[in-house]
Amino acid sequence: MKENISSAIIESMSDGLIVLNFHGHITHMNPAASKLLGIEIKETEDRTYVELFLDEPGNDAFNDLLLDGIQNREARLYREVPFMRSDGQCLDLAVTTSFLSAESPHTQKAGIVVVFKDITEFKALDRARRRVIDHLSHELRTPLSIILTSLKRVASHPETSEKTLERIRRNLKRLQDVQMEVEDIVRHREFKESHQLSVWLQQTLDFIELLEEEDTPHKETLHYFRSQFEEFFKTKKSHVQDVKIAKLVDRVVDSARQFSTHRALGLSTKMDIDPLVLIDPDVLEKALMSLLKNAIENTPDGGEVLISLSHQPGRIELEIKDTGVGITEESQKQIFGGFYHSKETVLYSTKNPFDFGAGGKGLDLLRLKIFSETYHFQVECRSSRCRYIPQEDDLCPGVIANCDHVQNKEQCAQSGGTAFKLLFPLEKEV
Repeated sequence: MKENISSAIIESMSDGLIVLNFHGHITHMNPAASKLLGIEIKETEDRTYVELFLDEPGNDAFNDLLLDGIQNREARLYREVPFMRSDGQCLDLAVTTSFLSAESPHTQKAGIVVVFKDITEFKALDRARRRVIDHLSHELRTPLSIILTSLKRVASHPETSEKTLERIRRNLKRLQDVQMEVEDIVRHREFKESHQLSVWLQQTLDFIELLEEEDTPHKETLHYFRSQFEEFFKTKKSHVQDVKIAKLVDRVVDSARQFSTHRALGLSTKMDIDPLVLIDPDVLEKALMSLLKNAIENTPDGGEVLISLSHQPGRIELEIKDTGVGITEESQKQIFGGFYHSKETVLYSTKNPFDFGAGGKGLDLLRLKIFSETYHFQVECRSSRCRYIPQEDDLCPGVIANCDHVQNKEQCAQSGGTAFKLLFPLEKEV
């Protein structure tokens, strides 16, 4: 009776449980373990953990735990380790190992028990929490600095201009918005960033304007910097007009080909229409070039980048699709949010634009987001991270021929890739 109850408990557990003997064979696996690891229970018959898990480099930490128990007789260990399933999904697991007692008290230990649970979501939330804290710290510091500097000006210049007072009002409003965001987080309500990235841009321009008002010999330099900043982000709708997308795409693709002649990539277009959209042509050219550059820099030599233009109900879709390394699932959720930060800049080596892995600090995506807010188009991203390099800091060799996991560009394309779409409201078609 007691044995039946124990068996029922093990089989109904939400945590995964596997039992291994000291020869490395899995003698028992509960349904939760089968589901978490993506392995059918029948697949474990007459196979060792080495045959099941050792071929995947991403499972080294998980394998080390099993090895410590089987060969070194070390157990009762708790570790948080990544685990790569055979379908390419990467999990974070909390793993505990302990010894399995033998039936006879005179017999030594019979094997090890491994219990694990999926903590992927908890780890992602913890990373998001740290981003939120960093972000809110910055969001509070920036408007407070502007307000304090402006108040000093008020104290020293009683004839304070309306421009200075308006700057104070604007940043006090920003502090009120931050307060509301913090309340949403504390109360555990669904948190979505309500402000536009253009707020960040305006705060930066406020700082420059403050510095310009100082009695400083650098006024001309600051004025030049502000004008260049405004030009880079195109904060003013100065040249909005009907633009033929196909012709502009051809021109940008030709430029990208010239910039990437040192790369062995397939860069092609598929456009059966030439619609008109209402936008600043310079903005559209910069948006497309930034996405093309991103695709080229993240696609290994031998890969493909395709730019396609299609007419969908009520809108025009411009898609830039590559067979590159892809973006992790966690980063996709945040890529256009205010809390998203690209991978640590120390992971990028010093390379030239359009080199594989040249990367950047995310400024182009920030600018693209501001463009979309200013000119009323949408940006979408769909990506599948290469299953052989599941983490952001895992490295691709940069040349398909040098990859240990695939043999040709078709296999590389199947392993991962990214597609960005620019969605424009339909104006008219010619």
